[in-house]
Amino acid sequence: MKKFLSAALISILLLSGTVYAGNISEKEKATIQKAIAGMIGVDATRVESSGAKKVFAATIYLVDLFREGADGSRFGMGKFILAQIGATFVEPEGTQTNKTMPMLKSIIKNDFRLNSQKDAESLQDALDSIYKISSLSDQNAKAIIQKGNEWIFVRGTFFKKKKGFIFKVNKGVITEIQYSLGIEM
Repeated sequence: MKKFLSAALISILLLSGTVYAGNISEKEKATIQKAIAGMIGVDATRVESSGAKKVFAATIYLVDLFREGADGSRFGMGKFILAQIGATFVEPEGTQTNKTMPMLKSIIKNDFRLNSQKDAESLQDALDSIYKISSLSDQNAKAIIQKGNEWIFVRGTFFKKKKGFIFKVNKGVITEIQYSLGIEM
């Protein structure tokens, strides 16, 4: 009986989605998008830390999206990082899960080298300016560790494991950036 109810519920949800997804025209979609665009607001702050200026080839913006209610109230819709190189905008990856970060790598200056503790501190300042550490416990866990050809920027803990950025280098040139929620120390 449970299997039948589960299958029936899934079928109903799939059919409902199909009906709703196909019941408006492209013109109606465009009209709705235009109406919504008029309700959405953007606040942006340009990142200007000394580390960001030394490390990033892009102009970096911290962006907050919000919806304005008819009564003037504001409802937050999300925050993200936006990087501009010339006329091109890219969105560097977030730090919610384990991943390789090619967009973050793409906005680092080609001539930036990660060879020394001083270079690492500049990079840490740049990371701090766009990937804010919000909790005191994460702030207390923050560290820079070099292991062979890797520079590890610990940004806090996640279920008692260290989390943060791993920069792989070859003669100071950054070859790959990863974010990990479980850094092996």
